[in-house]
Amino acid sequence: MQRDPRLVRLSEEHHHGLVFALRLERELPDAGDTELGALYGDLLRFWARGLLPHFHAETECLMARLVRHVPHDDERVRRIQRDHLGMEALVARMRDASGDEERRDALATFGVTLRTHIRWEERELFESLQTDLSEAELDAAGAEILERLPKPTRSPWVEH
Repeated sequence: MQRDPRLVRLSEEHHHGLVFALRLERELPDAGDTELGALYGDLLRFWARGLLPHFHAETECLMARLVRHVPHDDERVRRIQRDHLGMEALVARMRDASGDEERRDALATFGVTLRTHIRWEERELFESLQTDLSEAELDAAGAEILERLPKPTRSPWVEH
């Protein structure tokens, strides 16, 4: 199924998330202390500028509408909550890390978790939302998404 234009802004941000996850996968194994510090700093910026607003938009614009049509224990609702909270916990783990190896492990886990989450949203969640939500709900959600997540001229998630 082709992506509904009202959800494209979220998919564009997903692309940036996948690029960041790939960066972690490629750079982390050979990263020394300096590179590890840079990756961690980029992750914190990525988290604050991109992922938190993105998570809030998904929850408030899409999931709040989905729960009108499905039981509150619907697997999609539970999965998005579990995945988002799990990534929040990984960021807290990185902040609280007592050493570089603990932070390195959390960064690696974060990258894998983010990639898996984005692929699930794109392949399953968004596909189902495009059929479960009404046209009026998709119109309203799309307008809110664009208001909350205006298209930047470049990725706001990572310093270049």
